[in-house]
Amino acid sequence: MRCPYCETDGPRRQIHRHLVDCHGDTVKTEADEAEGAMAYLIVCPECRGEIRQPVKPRWRDPGFLREFEQEIRLVAFDLLLYHLEDAHGHDLQL
Repeated sequence: MRCPYCETDGPRRQIHRHLVDCHGDTVKTEADEAEGAMAYLIVCPECRGEIRQPVKPRWRDPGFLREFEQEIRLVAFDLLLYHLEDAHGHDLQL
């Protein structure tokens, strides 16, 4: 498969790691102080649809996002790859 952000090609596992390492800044976090919740958000580069998921309740812990930043990105990009496969017909089995 090809990276949705650049020209890098490779198997799904390699592209997944590449996304985290090279395009991690596309994963954003949003805090809703009133609700006491946080979510991570990634926008599909093809359809501009948002993929949003809540973050575990420990988000108020100052070290939580730093400690789990990579794991959050891994999950966000995994969801993006599934979306690209399901909604846009990308072949992720290379």
